[in-house]
Amino acid sequence: MNSDSPEIVYTSMLNSSMILKNRMMSHAMYFSLGRFSSFLLTIATIVAAITLSSFWWWPASILLIAFILLVVFHERLINRQKFNDCCISAIQDELSAINGRYSTFENGSEFTDPAHIYATDLDIFGSDSLFQAINRATTLSGKSTLAAWLKEPLTDGKQIKARQEAVSELAVLHDWLIKLRAHGIMAGEEKKDLEMLYEWLSGEPLFSSGGFRFAKFLIPLASLTITGLLIAGLISIQLFLFYLVLPLAITGYYTKAINRRHVMLSRKVELLQKYSIRFRMIEEAGFKSGFMSYLVGKLNSDKIPASAAIRKLGKITASLDTRLNLLAGLVLNIYLLWDIRQMIRLENWQAIYKQSLPEWFDALSDTEAIAGITAFFNANPGFIFPEINTEQFAIMAVDACHPLIPVIQRVNNDISVTHRGHFNIITGANMAGKSTYLRTVGVNMVLALAGAPVCARSFTCYPAPVFTSLRTTDSLSSNQSYFYAELLRLKELIDRFDKGEELFILLDEILKGTNSADKQAGSKALLSQLIRLGASGFIATHDLELGNLEKSFPDDVTNYSFEAEITGNELHFDYRLKPGIAQNMNATFLMKKMGITI
Repeated sequence: MNSDSPEIVYTSMLNSSMILKNRMMSHAMYFSLGRFSSFLLTIATIVAAITLSSFWWWPASILLIAFILLVVFHERLINRQKFNDCCISAIQDELSAINGRYSTFENGSEFTDPAHIYATDLDIFGSDSLFQAINRATTLSGKSTLAAWLKEPLTDGKQIKARQEAVSELAVLHDWLIKLRAHGIMAGEEKKDLEMLYEWLSGEPLFSSGGFRFAKFLIPLASLTITGLLIAGLISIQLFLFYLVLPLAITGYYTKAINRRHVMLSRKVELLQKYSIRFRMIEEAGFKSGFMSYLVGKLNSDKIPASAAIRKLGKITASLDTRLNLLAGLVLNIYLLWDIRQMIRLENWQAIYKQSLPEWFDALSDTEAIAGITAFFNANPGFIFPEINTEQFAIMAVDACHPLIPVIQRVNNDISVTHRGHFNIITGANMAGKSTYLRTVGVNMVLALAGAPVCARSFTCYPAPVFTSLRTTDSLSSNQSYFYAELLRLKELIDRFDKGEELFILLDEILKGTNSADKQAGSKALLSQLIRLGASGFIATHDLELGNLEKSFPDDVTNYSFEAEITGNELHFDYRLKPGIAQNMNATFLMKKMGITI
């Protein structure tokens, strides 16, 4: 492990953050003591000023100012403590990931799609899934973006290369990655937050007419004039109270509509400020890669950057929140037509940035997705970026392994699909490694076409998605048998090829829902049809007869196997892919060992 390894970097960062945590805890204790002491002294000097001498008002005022300043600085310290705690949590998560433990990250089970061409078979979502290993997103849109990247593989080699370059650029920015996630954890976004923000954004303006813009200047002037006349004794209190009906009536007429819009933004000031911080982090990072520069460009597409615009929205929202104080709201609406004034400010913001705001959050979502892939890369420093070959329809890999298998348990194997219409038939005993090998091919292809690193010593592939049929199940609810469900899956595969789609195929024990004779005949017929269609991929099977297809298609079918060795009363697997058809099976051996009479 070299001195620049992610584990050493994160360990050093964790130690620094823990030292800072202890220091801030000590400072917080002093602030608490100072607040308490200054409060008591303020009360004591006020009592002295009332009972003894007016002289004590001066120290009382000074102590009150000191108390207020201590409260302000203590609150800032508390926020720094919270952020530092979030950094510690994020660093600890990365150290766990480096050791192969991803359970602290959300698993994306909500994105599970049984009808997807590979997501269920390859454990893309759910517990111990690929999504869980990569996901570092704290926004709902960031998680959705990562899920889309894993479910919708890129087929453009340039786009894949652009993501790879972005990951390489971010990989050395350990502190930046931790802080980006920590700020997201601090924000604590809930599902309704962005939904309500977008709902407000799509609403029609209420106060766009010139009359309201004139009234927001006229009413304050009139209110101040009437108040001055009252103080000067030039008008009666009755006339003054009669006047107050005017600004209150104007505001009151629109109260229901204002309330409806205010609810969409109410108490989101802190959340908006935290979004602003994350936008600013992206804007000011100085990225050079094409993909990240493109995202920065989306945040800087207006007169002011996204971070400043969101910060401005937060300030306007904070001003509107003042109406939540009944007394302050009443006074401000009388003298400043406050609610309408703030709504006009919001509608001005809405008019300027309505089209831009979704783009900003898309940029943040893409950043979270690429940051997740980067964190996955840092957690697996032995992984490499695949080479994308758009000229040759092939997958060629040396020492490939399933990326989610712990390092000490990995057994590497090569992958070789050399041309269109080329199939590898994988035979072997139960538990010998056939299914794991197919998933190794599939998961690494998903990673490769998402722009992520793969688990291999070398990996070259054509950018075509995989199609799997590994875990077909029956359905009682739709009165669908296992065999019929499998046929539907295979029909979907044939239909996709008829439409001209390019796919790598991974099939495990096809047609196992029927008898042996039917299975052999059907399997041979299916494979022959797939070869004629130019399909390529892997078929794992216990049926050794299927290996004889190599004689019929010597240029297009290659036999490989996983063997099981029986030594004495023990069964041994080496999980190594070997050329040829399997020679040893273990079903009867396992049955005898479990006491089942043969």
